[in-house]
Amino acid sequence: MAGLRENTSGQLIILSGFVLCISLVTLAVLVNQAMITGFHSSNAVLEFPKQQIRDITSQTRESCQSMTGLALALNQSNNQGIESNYHSLFSQYKQQMAILYAGHGEEVTLSLSKMNLTSIGTNASTGGTVWVNITYNNGMTYYASEPEIIEVEP
Repeated sequence: MAGLRENTSGQLIILSGFVLCISLVTLAVLVNQAMITGFHSSNAVLEFPKQQIRDITSQTRESCQSMTGLALALNQSNNQGIESNYHSLFSQYKQQMAILYAGHGEEVTLSLSKMNLTSIGTNASTGGTVWVNITYNNGMTYYASEPEIIEVEP
């Protein structure tokens, strides 16, 4: 028994075994964290609502084009100006867009910041410009295009 207490040559083997086990566990944890980080970063790119923002912008451009023709037609039938008719049409459009996207849990805010439509009523060959502020918020992503300059023609 006394010989086993004095013989310490096996302690180095046991110590190196513990060091090797700890280093393998550390390496496994680091590799696992790298895989999880790559997975979450790739999903974050996929969650960006690029298509929704593109749809809002293109729909607003098309609607502004249509509203210009409607405002010009309403100007000939009622005694209000083109800009007044355009404001009422745009107000209805922005309410409809807000309701449509609120059903999906997203917030869309549209506002007119500036418009130059007086040349449309006087000369049918020239177009005008409409400056629209577009903001989009889905709780994770906030996007603002201030202003979005839209060229309109009658």
